[in-house]
Amino acid sequence: MKLTTTLGTLVLFVSVPHVNAAAVPVKIVPGEGITRGGEPYFVKGAGGQQHLDELVAAGGNSIRTWTTSGLNEILDTAQKRGLTVCAGIWLEPECTWFSYGNSKHCAKQIARVVNEVMKHREHSALLFWGLGNEAEGDGLNAAYWKQLEVLAQVVKALDPAHPVFTAVAGLSPEKAKGLNEHTPSLDFVGINTYGGLNSLREQLVKVEWKRPWVVTEFGPRGFWESPRAPWGAPIEPTSGEKAKSIRKAYEIAIRPGGDCWGSYVFLWGQKQEATSTWFGIFTDHDESTAVRDAMHELWTGTPPPERAPVIVTLASEVAKTEIAPGSEFQAQAEATDPDGDALAWHWTVTAETAGRDEQGKERPTPPLPGCVVKAEGTHATIRAPHKPGAYRVHLRVTDTRHRAATANLPFKVSSE
Repeated sequence: MKLTTTLGTLVLFVSVPHVNAAAVPVKIVPGEGITRGGEPYFVKGAGGQQHLDELVAAGGNSIRTWTTSGLNEILDTAQKRGLTVCAGIWLEPECTWFSYGNSKHCAKQIARVVNEVMKHREHSALLFWGLGNEAEGDGLNAAYWKQLEVLAQVVKALDPAHPVFTAVAGLSPEKAKGLNEHTPSLDFVGINTYGGLNSLREQLVKVEWKRPWVVTEFGPRGFWESPRAPWGAPIEPTSGEKAKSIRKAYEIAIRPGGDCWGSYVFLWGQKQEATSTWFGIFTDHDESTAVRDAMHELWTGTPPPERAPVIVTLASEVAKTEIAPGSEFQAQAEATDPDGDALAWHWTVTAETAGRDEQGKERPTPPLPGCVVKAEGTHATIRAPHKPGAYRVHLRVTDTRHRAATANLPFKVSSE
């Protein structure tokens, strides 16, 4: 069999060998969802590749990647735990060195996608193919959507056993229009949404989206959606507040199912993005938070046997204000543990940012020495750094079962 696709003056021929029966077929049941291996399948997934045993214990069944880097090992690891993999293939955004109006650029990208699909399509842990993550920009570039349609046709010809999608940063009217007009071969759309998850179903009606969808990223309200201190620092919810908001949004937008085939919570692990705790469901000490507990109950219908602490309040007289270099102030908090475990309190101060590395990733913000003058459980005396700038007081409260609650508050050291 040969697939012929036309892109401008370029004609691409893709040979399609016989597909090995090792793949577990995923079939679309219109109006009902999908089956995998003949059984109904609703995605209870997480973004990331860490803490997979904890994911299984919490009732999760799938993980999502954003690129194919290390994909074979990820697939093998997932398979051993009975998990599936939503495999992302990175697509380039429109930029100075890549254009969707350039047939040579597009042909090179098609060849790369073909290579990745051919390498991994027979793996029994594979669930979906994701073509690009938030590569659509404002949604007005028709050339991008047309290339996406070519890629979807190619992937479906190479691997008819696994549905194909693209993940967009929210489904705006412009993006819905581009998808509807140019990408009929995509099986569904992946939607990355955070603060907008509560109203997602209303948004889909508004933009007249009538095809299946998966929430490919969701979590707490993003730092770009949050209230800010006067100097621009975003105000982060506590881990307990995140768990409550995620639970509510999941029950409204995802649980009803229908054309929604499931979701991937972000992030089943830890990363530095805005802060060290904003999106991570685990801490940088590998402790799980209340968000994990919320997902356990949402996925299984019952609370976990052991639950994370909750920080009820974190306050200071200098919260969201500017203070003099080297001055001292007090911070106090209240926390509880649902299981009655003894709690330990860990206070630190960090800079607001440590910049980015050569790959453009945010560098971790290490604790600054000498800033925590005295810490007595729920109270801490903090000394402001002498260097003017934006900082945060962080509190991590841990129990005896490797679970934690997190909170922080920003402050600014003035230059006068």
